[in-house]
Amino acid sequence: MTRNYIIIFTALIMALSISSCNGGNGNVSSVEKGKDTQRQVVAALRRPEAVNTNMLVSKGVIKSDNEVAVFSRITGQLNEVKLIDGQKVKKGDVLFTLDPDELRMQVELAEAQLEQAYLKTEEIVIGLGYQKGQMNKVPQALLRAAKIKSGYNVAEKELALARKKLENSIIKAPLSGVIANVSSTKSYSYVNPGQTLCKIVDTGKLIVEFSILESELDRFAVGKEILINSLAYSDEYHSAEVRSIGSIVNEAGMVIVEAEISDNRHLMPGMTAIIKL
Repeated sequence: MTRNYIIIFTALIMALSISSCNGGNGNVSSVEKGKDTQRQVVAALRRPEAVNTNMLVSKGVIKSDNEVAVFSRITGQLNEVKLIDGQKVKKGDVLFTLDPDELRMQVELAEAQLEQAYLKTEEIVIGLGYQKGQMNKVPQALLRAAKIKSGYNVAEKELALARKKLENSIIKAPLSGVIANVSSTKSYSYVNPGQTLCKIVDTGKLIVEFSILESELDRFAVGKEILINSLAYSDEYHSAEVRSIGSIVNEAGMVIVEAEISDNRHLMPGMTAIIKL
């Protein structure tokens, strides 16, 4: 921008010199030429690049304000993976399923063990002088002791755990958004608890993160409006509002700033953004 002003100022001086030199000799054509030069200078001053007060502050990265990793809670073998990167999903949609056969068997085994524990509890109660089928008449303290002795409580929890594992074999979307990084997840592969299968990116709310010089801090404040545009759509400008300013200056003398983008048309996470103030 400084260079633009130097060029324009030089042109203006030249125009004025031509005009003053020609003004005394009465040469109409020379005067007209001088005026034409002046008009060119005025036109240059009116160009957007000459009067544009926007200054390139920084380059930043566009990010989603909400990005969640989708992972398995249990060990198991994936069924066919049909998801693709960029696919839109809604909260609650089924994303992956694990082979449920072994898990169903675990549930059936836990149900059988619980039934055995119940029969054993009943035997203990009968041994205390109560009739079969009168469990509801047994004092709570005695019934609780009988269940502990028979292993009923443990069997009950094991059944709940087996059912929860079977439920976790169906992996659902925790939020609405766009699928990312699913290409590395292969059909019929084995997965472990905590293993990330993909990410869901909420593209409804985007932010831009960028760094500014320590000397530029006084130009920024929370709530201040800035302009950004992307390399992919360089002619489109988007408004963003500063929502946070870093509380430390890093070793490079930079401070991290985040701004929320109000109009995210044509923008997506990972894009490079040009920030102007």
